[in-house]
Amino acid sequence: MSNKKQFDSTFKATITGIKDALFPPKTDKILAENDRIDGKTVLVTGSNTGLGFAIATKLAKRGGHIIMAVRSGIPKKGEEIKELSENPNIRMEFVELSELQSIKDLVLRLKEQAVTIDILVCNAGMVSAGSKQAANGLDLMFAVNYLSTFYFVNLLLQHQIIKPQNAIRPRLIFVSSESHRVDLPIDYNTFGQPIPYSAAKVVKFYGYYKLILNIFIVELNRRYANEGKDLSIFTLCPGAVHSNISRNSPAILKPILWLVFKAFFQTPPKASRPAEYFACSPTMEGKTDLYLHMMQDKSMSEASYQEEDGKKVWSASEQLLESLGFSL
Repeated sequence: MSNKKQFDSTFKATITGIKDALFPPKTDKILAENDRIDGKTVLVTGSNTGLGFAIATKLAKRGGHIIMAVRSGIPKKGEEIKELSENPNIRMEFVELSELQSIKDLVLRLKEQAVTIDILVCNAGMVSAGSKQAANGLDLMFAVNYLSTFYFVNLLLQHQIIKPQNAIRPRLIFVSSESHRVDLPIDYNTFGQPIPYSAAKVVKFYGYYKLILNIFIVELNRRYANEGKDLSIFTLCPGAVHSNISRNSPAILKPILWLVFKAFFQTPPKASRPAEYFACSPTMEGKTDLYLHMMQDKSMSEASYQEEDGKKVWSASEQLLESLGFSL
């Protein structure tokens, strides 16, 4: 079965996730106890639950000053991480990633507070039960899983909250998915508009939006990373995770998915290892444009690296933002 076929239905994607979780290959990517990030400012989106919570906790344990960018769990989840990590340097900032104004408000608050981000982990994501619209009329998964990241990262760069060529080279870490290997060309005529799809095809369209995300990440690398001298840009698929990402699944499927996830999928702490490695490993210094599937080096799909599509996705994203009143 080809990689693309593995992700053209929710059932096939679940089976693939179970196989990956049950038979993970060995890795040589191991952090030492003294691989720490003491004093570095780390922002993790979607860190109030699941994978993001595990990533924030691990990076707090390694000395990071953590900013949890979340829409719920304030202040309870921050207090939990303080207790788990024995690190008092945890703070929470509200953001609703489906709302562009909320993203802009967060960036302006960070700028006012003179924050400089050393490590950014774009983790937040969601899976809908079918085609749904955000309040601004865009497809909800597109808005949360892609456009929010494009807008957020560009604003952070624009306002010099992330500073290329800084003495401490910023690391940008993006949580993507192997499901990006879908056989769907990017439709620039309907870019971001809701596409009718059923629950059975949710994973296919989730993968489609992750492909757009990957194309953006590679183009970001072309524009800003300067072969790792200015920024270090990393992408990962954590593998199948027993997390809250299926909370928007159809009610009839939720108990079934919960049982499957609990029995066969990785725990969030285990799935957080690639993000922790990218953030903390000294061997990653000066490197960029790397992708880990679980803890294995891999290339993303060929479609992710097409320079023409990189330029088109960037331009289409800017035009879409402008049409919504949020020009960069």
